[in-house]
Amino acid sequence: MGASAYRAGEKLHSIAHASYQSGEKLCGIGDKVTHDYTRKGGVTHSEIILPENAPPEYANRQTLWNAVEKSEKRKDAQLAREFIVGLQREFKLREQIEVLHEYIKENFVNKGMIADFAIHDNKDGNPHAHIMLTTRHVTPEGFGKKNTDWNKKDLFSEWRKGWADVNNRMFERLGREERIDHRSYREQGIDREPMVHLGYEAAALERQGVQTERGNHNREVQRRNLNRLAEGVASEVRNQKFELAHTHAANAEREAQKETQPLKVEKTKQNTEELRQIAKEVKLEKELQKIRDAQKTARHMEKPIEPEAESPFVSELERQLKAEKAMQHLEKMQEQRNNAEQIAKRMTALKESFIALEKEKTSLMESHNQIKLDLPPLEYRTELVEEHAQNIENLQSRAAQLHESRQNLRLFDVKKKKETDAQIAQAEQELARAQDFFKNHFHINPSQARDELKRLQEEFRTKQKEQREKSGIIQAIRDKQNSLELAYHTQKLLNETRPDHEQITRLLEQTHHPPEPIREKLLREQIEHRLNTIGDYEFQKVIDNLNPYQAHILTAIREQAKKHERLIEQEKEHSRTIDRGR
Repeated sequence: MGASAYRAGEKLHSIAHASYQSGEKLCGIGDKVTHDYTRKGGVTHSEIILPENAPPEYANRQTLWNAVEKSEKRKDAQLAREFIVGLQREFKLREQIEVLHEYIKENFVNKGMIADFAIHDNKDGNPHAHIMLTTRHVTPEGFGKKNTDWNKKDLFSEWRKGWADVNNRMFERLGREERIDHRSYREQGIDREPMVHLGYEAAALERQGVQTERGNHNREVQRRNLNRLAEGVASEVRNQKFELAHTHAANAEREAQKETQPLKVEKTKQNTEELRQIAKEVKLEKELQKIRDAQKTARHMEKPIEPEAESPFVSELERQLKAEKAMQHLEKMQEQRNNAEQIAKRMTALKESFIALEKEKTSLMESHNQIKLDLPPLEYRTELVEEHAQNIENLQSRAAQLHESRQNLRLFDVKKKKETDAQIAQAEQELARAQDFFKNHFHINPSQARDELKRLQEEFRTKQKEQREKSGIIQAIRDKQNSLELAYHTQKLLNETRPDHEQITRLLEQTHHPPEPIREKLLREQIEHRLNTIGDYEFQKVIDNLNPYQAHILTAIREQAKKHERLIEQEKEHSRTIDRGR
């Protein structure tokens, strides 16, 4: 609890934190941002406790924390103080609420703080409560000056002790023997190493069989503690044996000196045997109690392990059974982890193959589109070259005909000769202009027109063929992508029927990629979104390729998920209706 006492809310974040803590939809008046955590599960109870002189409207969470933010002017102002306290699993929910009420009123509310607390319990063996506290004095008109005395670290030990006292009083009222102590092991005089808090993420990984750094540290500490306990027990047993043997020897010596009759000797032997039996039972009971305490300590760990040093009173058969059971458990965990890793690797390979095909398809599409853009200008140029070349040929043919007509005229047809000469001059001028235009526009001589036409027509046919080939390749890539997408969706849906689906999802999320350019990174994100989104059409395609049993299971899971989504939507609509009514 003390480690999290100073995790205070920052400016413009108290509304968001209160929304997350309580699992409610709250709107910040200052920034007009709505924080909606209504889908957050595990919030079993939330409540605000006010001092006597606080405005009654502060019982509304949104009003309270907006007023807190409004009372601060600095951007780095401390808006709230938060405690996270672990709740006893031995208590029922109403008893946990009673403990929190008693603790909060005694330590915070009676000093003038407003407390907003929420109980979180995801049924994972870690029930806890978040307590947010205001930092300013509260008056009937609102918040006043900030009380810096509440930040003194001397109060932490008092608050920790108060938490232990309240829980122990509840244990006493329930008639239970359990007690908690806020002091450290060293302060209590206990020769035991403390373990570190796993945290939510590490605890979730450990439950899935994934070892973490903190989990390994705690297991090593637990092993040393159990070994130390076993050594202490063995030492105590040896001392008891030595003392018992010494006592028996002295008693036997005294009894031997007093022996006068065989009956007396027999009685002494009988008494000695009874003493030995009683001593054996006493030390065995003590040893078994020590082992029970060690096992109880181990059960509080997420992944308990067997101690290396066993008690001398644990039979060889029991050790073998425990070792065999532990080995089977480890083998099962390793097999599940290997299966999860294989599935994650297979799905990652499918995704990477899909991405590689998408990159190839994108490159081909760019080339295909470029060809598509090149073909019309190429076709147009071919038509122009052919048209102008034909025009030049026509002009050359007309000029040749005029020259031939001029030569066939008779000597005395002077007037006819003049008209023909004018026509020849005009035809030659038109031919010269056509040839100049051809050279300037196409950058070749008119005599090269036929060769240029052949080249253009060949280039056009080549590009058309290349376009058809690329279209075929693109279609083949699309078909392959559809097959990969179906395989990925099938495996993703089948994962929902596996007990280790959360571990597979986590392994997929932990896959690291080398640094990529922005364009490729965006492409990867788009493809991951596409592969991880399974609509009704994609779902039906998967169902059509599964056996009836698998199809029935997946259909039931999907219908249940849709039903849950509808309920959430109805709750949100109900909340919106209430908000509009307010």
